[in-house]
Formats: sequence, structure tokens, C-alpha cells
Amino acid sequence: MIFWIFVLSPMIAGLVSLLPYSKLREAATLASSVLTLVASIFLIRIIEGGVIASGIFFADLYSAVIVFLVSSIYFLSTAYSIYYIRKVSEFFLGEHYYYFLLNFFALTMFFTSLTSNLGLMWVGLEATTIVSALLITLERKKAGIEAAWRYVIIASVGLGFALLSLMIIYSASNTLNWYEIKLPVYQALLATVFALIGFGTKIGLFPMHTWLPDAHGTAPPSVSAMLSSALLPVAFLTYFRVLSIAINSHAYVATNLTVFFGAATALMASLLMIPQEIIKRLFAYSSMDVMGIATVGLGLGKEATLASFLLLVIHGFAKAGLFYASGNIISSYNTEKIKDIIGLLNSLKLTGIALILGALAVTGAPPFASFLAELIILSHSFANPILTATLFVAILLSFLSLNYHITKMTFGDGERRKIPIYTEIIPLLSTLVALGISFAVLEVLLR
Repeated sequence: MIFWIFVLSPMIAGLVSLLPYSKLREAATLASSVLTLVASIFLIRIIEGGVIASGIFFADLYSAVIVFLVSSIYFLSTAYSIYYIRKVSEFFLGEHYYYFLLNFFALTMFFTSLTSNLGLMWVGLEATTIVSALLITLERKKAGIEAAWRYVIIASVGLGFALLSLMIIYSASNTLNWYEIKLPVYQALLATVFALIGFGTKIGLFPMHTWLPDAHGTAPPSVSAMLSSALLPVAFLTYFRVLSIAINSHAYVATNLTVFFGAATALMASLLMIPQEIIKRLFAYSSMDVMGIATVGLGLGKEATLASFLLLVIHGFAKAGLFYASGNIISSYNTEKIKDIIGLLNSLKLTGIALILGALAVTGAPPFASFLAELIILSHSFANPILTATLFVAILLSFLSLNYHITKMTFGDGERRKIPIYTEIIPLLSTLVALGISFAVLEVLLR
């Protein structure tokens, strides 16, 4: 019955959010996020490296980790929304629709992660597109509406290619349960190519990434956090299922293609971060960079795949903290331009600390476990010197560019600005969770 918690809890909270009582919709959404977070921790504990299946539901360690990440960001975004929504001057759809969509966004991601049927995973991802696009248009701004429209078009085209992949798989195997499928090599390779284009669009892989900086850059901070820290990993998990079929079918060329697109994405994103002038677009390209590195790990397999999922978890909490921090900064400074933001450690001290910690975490600096994850992925690339060099350059450039921009914003003179203390605690808490998980991982490895 644990699976139904992830379906019914956000569904009920979403329906309650349509009632004309603001306190009730906040309480219902917060209660749902807490309940799913507790259930996700329990799910990881009862799996213990095995598999749980019931009807259409399925969970292994990989999906349980992604569900934990989704539920955690769901909770943090809900907590941050309580403050941020009150700052919105003009809604496009309305506050009640915002909470309704936020709950159903979480629901669609839970559903996608907790099934073994690739067809249902595709339906879930398509639903995330619709719901998240409406969330991007929370505020009545032309840029948000345009970004949402581009996002819908590009993501829908991408998922069209993903549907072709599923049609090939089903025609050859008569099932869409990924763990039951083994295909002829040619069909497995063709299906993976279409899946790489299709699901890679939702992951943000180059050159299908063009929706990502626009959507993340214009969405409310709480929605940007869910897009970057939760949706991208859910799409990543979906592609991982298709790649597993290719590996089981001995279509090893598919892993080479995965590595190539992942490396190209990481390198391109690291280059695009250098000239960035808008804070949220900077963080969006940083997400693209990390997803590229994780995709390389997926293609390299074995320990590198485990490292990729560890990287996603650390990145998820840290990047969510960065987006929440950007919300504090934009509302206090009334600007999104990096050059106009200075002295955060004086003006918004906790937000400035969260910004520094988050940047170090997503760029793989010790003691964050993202450093270990990237090191493992890099070590598995040594058989291909060109790949190793590409990854090294991408990691170095992203580290230098992101931390350079963050340093400019955090240090220097700045007047104290007043915002509610708990809105500064939320981004700091998110980054500290990433640090806590890192220490827990290191403790396990040192035993």
C-alpha cells in the first residue's frame, strides 16, 4: 500500500487546494509533502537493494532514490511557496491553481518513477510537461508565457521521438515492462537512439536543451527547483530503463552514444555559463552541465552509474537551494542581473552562505560527495583520453565560471535587507542536507 501514498496524498492535497481557503491549501500541500517524504525514506529502507512490485507499481533502489529526491524538493518548494506566493502581484491562473498544479506536478513525477512499464512512464512524463508548463506561467509576464510555450513545443516533439522508441520495443517484445525485454541488437540500438533524442530532451541534453534555460529562468524559484532538481532526474531514470534494455540486448553502441551526448552537453553547458548575466539562467546551465556528466556515467556503467545517481542527489538538494536563494535575491534587489547583485554576505547573510555552499556542491568541490561522484565517473573514462580531457575541461570550466559569478555576488559591501528569516533558512537547509548526505556517504565508504 506504500505506493498509493505517492498517488493519493498529492491528489487529495491538489483537490483540496481548489477550495477557497488559502490556509487550508497551504496546510494540505505541506502535509502531503511531509507524508510522501516520510514514505520515501521508508521505501528506501524496505527495499535494501532488492525490488518491490505490485500491479503497475515497481520500485528498485534507483527509483526509490529518485522518489526520495522528488519528495524532498516537493516539501522544500512547498515551504518556500508559502512565502513567495504572497509576493506575487498579478497571477496568470490564480493562487489556488498554483497549489493544485504543484501537487499534481509531484504526483506525475512519483507515478513516472514508480512503474516498470515504459508506456506509463512516457504518459507520466507527458503529464509533467503539461503541469509544469502551467506552473511556469504563474505570474502574468510575457517572458514566462513565451518560455512555457517553447517548452511545451520542444518537449512534445522530443517525447514524440520517445514514443517511436517505445513502438519499436513493443513491436519486437510484446511488452513494455523494461526488465522483461531483450531485443535483437539492431532494434535495441534504434530504440535507444530515439529514446536518447526523446527522453534526452527532457533531461536537457545538447542540442535538445534549448527549452531549459528559458523555462528555469522565468519560472518561480520553487518551480525552477522542482524542474531542475526533480524533473530532470525523473527523465534521467526513464532513459536509464531504456538503456538497460540495450545493454541486456548487447547493443553496446548505445552506451557510446550516451557517453558522447553526455560529454557534449557538459562541455557546451560549461562554455555557456561563462558569459551569463542572469542569475537563474546561470543556474539552469549549471543543471545542464551536471546532467551531462551524469549521462556520461550512465553510459560508462557499473560504479559510474551509481556515481551518477549520487551526483543527482547532491546536485538536487544544492541546486534547489540555489534557486530558493535566487528568489530571495531577486525579491530583495529587484533585479536578476548578476552585475547588480553584490555583498550578499552583508545584505542577506544566510542566503549568501547558501549560495556559496550550493555552488561548491554542484561544481563538485570537496567535502561534497559530488566531488567523489565526478571523480569516479572521470576515472572510468580513462580508456578514452579524448573523453577524459573533455570531461576534465567541462568540470574545470563549470567550477571556475559558477564560483566566479557567485563570488562577485556574495562578497563586497552591501546594505542589510530585511526578509523573513525562514525564507533564508530554506535555501540554507537545502544545501546543508546535501552536505549531510555527503558526510554520510563518506562515513559508509570509510568503514
